Amino acid sequence: MMKTIMLVDDDPHIIKALTEHINWPSLGLSIAGTAASGVDALELFQRVRPDLVMTDVYLPGMTGLEVTQELRRDYPHLPIIILSGYDEFENARAAMRWGVNHFLLKPAEVEEIESVLREVLLEQDVRERRERLERTYKQEAGRVLPYLRKQFLHELLTTRYRADELPEARMDYIGFQIYDKVRAVSLQLNRPGFMTRMKERDWQLLRYGAADIIQETVKQQTAEMANCQVEVVDYSDQVFVLVMLGDKDYFEDLQTLVGRMIDQIFTYLKIEVSAGIGRVKEHPCEVIDSYLESREAVERAEFQGGNRIYHVETSEEVERSATDYSLLLHQWDEAWADLRINQAEEVWFQLFQSLQEGNCASIQDAQVVAVSLFDTMMHSWKKQQPMLTPPLTMSDFLREIQSKYALHDLINWMDGVIKGWLEQIRKEMGEKKSNKLIAQVKQYVEEHYAEEISFEAIAKGLFVHPKYLSQLFKRVTGENFVSYLNGYRIQRAMELLQSGHYMVYEVSEMTGFRNATYFSQVFKMLTGKSPSEIG
Repeated sequence: MMKTIMLVDDDPHIIKALTEHINWPSLGLSIAGTAASGVDALELFQRVRPDLVMTDVYLPGMTGLEVTQELRRDYPHLPIIILSGYDEFENARAAMRWGVNHFLLKPAEVEEIESVLREVLLEQDVRERRERLERTYKQEAGRVLPYLRKQFLHELLTTRYRADELPEARMDYIGFQIYDKVRAVSLQLNRPGFMTRMKERDWQLLRYGAADIIQETVKQQTAEMANCQVEVVDYSDQVFVLVMLGDKDYFEDLQTLVGRMIDQIFTYLKIEVSAGIGRVKEHPCEVIDSYLESREAVERAEFQGGNRIYHVETSEEVERSATDYSLLLHQWDEAWADLRINQAEEVWFQLFQSLQEGNCASIQDAQVVAVSLFDTMMHSWKKQQPMLTPPLTMSDFLREIQSKYALHDLINWMDGVIKGWLEQIRKEMGEKKSNKLIAQVKQYVEEHYAEEISFEAIAKGLFVHPKYLSQLFKRVTGENFVSYLNGYRIQRAMELLQSGHYMVYEVSEMTGFRNATYFSQVFKMLTGKSPSEIG
């Protein structure tokens, strides 16, 4: 591609000579324009934007050196050739201050002018090639560096280095600055059971969304944190790792950052996240230890549920305090397994007393115990009453437990939940027992209606008080026992009379009525007809 040159000289003969005697096409140049003054030269330059400028020193209005100075401010790499006399050494030295290294001494031969132009063009070509290479390098580096950075961070989490094995030159190259403090955070996406059955593509889309939220949250918050760097490592299918480096321990900022991530991932994607925070370390080579601690924190507290943040010190305390309650929790599980409600109530009373006495290190300890208690109750309910809605759903329970910020509020709320649950269970068990008793009474009537029946004898056989059984029968069936018995006997009597094989007095005896007159009275009262009208 042909380049252009602007010629500046107030002597028209010089301009004409340059125009006519220089073989511009052979140099790969064309004249973009000429100017006879410094002011005209600057104006012309803005219009034609030539690739080179050749200017005399002495010009009307402003000198060629002043023109050079003005052009250099905005175009530092523009090649400028100065025309100067033999006795103008000071002018040449001044031009050099503005980065001009090319001079033509008047009068100059054509060969000399063309030689200087070739040199200038060669230098310009070399510079442009170098700039293209640098741009290409930067573009390639821009694509490669993120990969190298990711690889380096993954190595830090999986390989134990010594400080002298991490050269600063390598870390500088990938933009990884050494700070005084470093921490690791594990973010585990808790993939629910229904998601394990979904197509892998659907899960990967959700996971990509989570990664985007994590990156965007880091970008937003770290912009407000001076001397701090947070790196995100895509560690595995369900785990992201944050590596925080800073000139101090930004623990509170880190908790806020992670909390925002958890809230947004759950809000937009409905995925629970468990976060574990390792201890602060003093050098990047120790980040592997902080990472392992962060994983340990998540794994130890995993049964407490998602959408929470754990750090290794707290998780150790939670584990210890949960162990302290292990015996009572085991007794609680056994009581519900056999549906021994009174024993379950006694276990809760002991737990309630212990919790009130402050045997928990924190509210998290009480939450651990509460989740375990509720999970057992829910499991028992689903087993015993699978078709009935429980007194409190698991989602409502988890929502409520997260809203209790004071330990005594949580304990008292849990006391109300458990007592209400026990009351409901007793009610359900009572109704089942009542229904079973009434069914046994009805079965006795079906088997012995032709005989003389004693209600007291039935109650005795069922090991209940006759008065209690009488009241229960009336409440469940809506009628007293005598009415039910007479109704059942008359129903069977109608079947026998309609068969046409028996006399009225025979049917009376066959259905338990020892007095035919009484039988007829009861029959007409219940059916509206006499026995002789049937059949």
